[in-house]
Parts: sequence; structure tokens; C-alpha cells
Amino acid sequence: MSGYDKRLYALMLAATNFVLSWTLTQPVFSLYVTGLGASVVQVGTLFSLMSFIPLVIRIPMSVIAERIGRVRMLLLGLFIRSTSALLYAHARSFTHVLLITVYLSVANGGFNQTAMSTVSDAAPANKQGDAMGRYLTFLGFGMLLGPALCSYLVNVMSYSQMFYLSAAFPAVGILLLVFLAPKVPRRAASAEGASEVGTVDSLRMIVRNRNVMLLSYCRVSFSAAQAIFIALFSIYAVQQLGISESTVALLFTVRGFSNTLSRFPAGRISDSIGRRTPMLAAYGLLVVSFAVIALYESVFMMGVALALYGLCWGTRAVSEWAFLTDHVEPEIKTISISYLSSVFGFGSTVGSLAAGFLTTLFPYSTVFLLGAALNLGAIPAVLSMKRARR
Repeated sequence: MSGYDKRLYALMLAATNFVLSWTLTQPVFSLYVTGLGASVVQVGTLFSLMSFIPLVIRIPMSVIAERIGRVRMLLLGLFIRSTSALLYAHARSFTHVLLITVYLSVANGGFNQTAMSTVSDAAPANKQGDAMGRYLTFLGFGMLLGPALCSYLVNVMSYSQMFYLSAAFPAVGILLLVFLAPKVPRRAASAEGASEVGTVDSLRMIVRNRNVMLLSYCRVSFSAAQAIFIALFSIYAVQQLGISESTVALLFTVRGFSNTLSRFPAGRISDSIGRRTPMLAAYGLLVVSFAVIALYESVFMMGVALALYGLCWGTRAVSEWAFLTDHVEPEIKTISISYLSSVFGFGSTVGSLAAGFLTTLFPYSTVFLLGAALNLGAIPAVLSMKRARR
């Protein structure tokens, strides 16, 4: 990856700050919203909205990004992320939080695929796993540092003060991109100029690709299960098991640490042995992780489960993105990344909506077991995938 200069690393660090702004408050977000008077069903609806709006706008935002410039899209996303955190700090009702979430969803619909596509374009075809591993490792740092900070700050700050602090990180990302804006690699620029494919034709090419459709099913399964976890785990741990808020944040930190630790080696390994084997291992162990969360109530076992969860999450993510770049044409890469992100958003929307309603029918442990079953269903889909010809 000698072609990676400081501008690409500045982009990846800006992405770290984008993620960190959210993960700093994520462990207590459900508690924050319920503290404003929301029910568990409303919390699930809120998380589904966070996924649904990006799902709808992600592909159009990718088209806009290519027209107005990727850097402008990245700066817009960071600005919205920062200002939405300030607005959350001043929210006084569930309705306020709902409206802010709609605003924030614009950033979530445009940032990640733009950054990821730029990093992928900078890497040679035989190093896509390495490129995705590097980029996703930087995202992983945000997933690690946020909960770690939260575990300390929740004892010394109010929720509103934590939102104020979270607004500062995207502002740092804006400064990075203002002074070290990445350039679209020449190879990508020439490809775009030489062979432009319309959005409809691009989507037609994607849905005709059997491997990408199988990958889509896997991502829906994982994202639905993860949405259930995110919406319910903090409430379950604090209100039902009596675990402290700071300990819950530490558990998220454990998940973030193993997630980050796995991403870079996962990219290298998938370049060497292929994408399917790491994905199979990840989904198989995710089933175990969700089962442990459902069946054990001790903090130690929860920590083991979340460490395993993070390890599998990182391995799965890198392998899936590299698998996608193996199986789509370069000229539709950005749209393909947007499509697969939208698929993830669809699963998250369904899972978040289901989470709140399922708790009215089943105990939390049963709901988490349903999450395990969702991940189990991805294994035969991975086994049905074929290797890339190129």
C-alpha cells in the first residue's frame, strides 16, 4: 500500500472522528431517550429511523457525491454530525430527538460509502482486502475509543455534556479535510471518464450478480441481529441485570477493541485464503456470541461474548467489503458500496422495529436468541458463494 499518502490517512482519521462522535454516546443513548419519557417501543422505532432514512437516500447521495465532489460530501457529513450532537444536547422530548435523528440521517446516508470508495480506488485490485482492512481499522478505532471514553465520562458528566463533547470530534475531521483533502486517484477518474454507467444500469448489473445477492442476504441477517442488540442491550443490562452504566460502556469498549484488533489482519488473511472462510468463521461464532448474551447474566460472560462479537464483526466486515470489490466492475464500485450499505440499513431498520415489539411478547433472552438464529441463517448463503473469476 505504498500509494497511500498522508491525505488518504487524513481521510481515514476523519472517518474515525465521524464514528467516534456517535460511539461516545451510543452506550447510553437508549437510556438517554428513555429518560426523556420514551418507551422501549419508541426507542426501537427511533433506531429504525436511523437506518431507514439512510437506506432511502444512500444511492442518490452517492450520485450527488460524484457530481459535487467527494470531499464536499464528506465535509457536509461531518458538519451535520457535529451540529446534530449539539442539538441532541438541547433535546427536551422524544419528538425533539426524532427530528434531530432525521437531520443526522443525511450525514449517515452520504459519508461512509464516499470515504470507502475513495480508499478502495487508491488500492490495487489484488490488495482490496488490505485497503478495506486499513480503512475499517480506522473506523474500529472510533468504535473502541468512544465507549472507552463513555465508561469514564458517564460518571463525571451529564448526558448533555457528553453530547457537547461528541460534537468536537467531527469538527476535527473537518479541519483534517480542509487542510489535507484527498484526491480522487487517477485510475478511478479515468475509468469514470472512459466508461460512465447510469444509476439504473448500475443497479441492474448489481442485482444480476448472484454472489452479491447472497452477500446481501448475509448483511441483512447480521444487521437485523445487531440492531436488536444495539436497541436493547443497554436497557437489558442496566434495568434488568443491574449492571452499572459505566460497566455497560466498558462492555461496548471490549467489543470495540476486539473489532478493531481483527480488521487489519482480517484483510490480509482474506487476500491470502479467500473471503468465504473468514466469513464462515465469523457468522458461526456470532451465533455463539448472541447465545451467550442470551443465556448468561454475569459480567464476565458478557465480556467474553462481546469480545467474540467484536472479533467476528471486524472479520466479517472486512471480508464482505473485499468480497464485494472482487465481484463488481470498477465503474460501478461507488454505487455498489452504496447498495450494500443500503442493504445493511434495511436489515437494521427491520431489526430495530422488531426489537421494541418483540420485548412486548418475549423476554430479552429470547429476543437475543432470535438474533443468534438470524446469524445462523447466513452460513448456508456463504457456502453457496463462488470465487471471483478475476
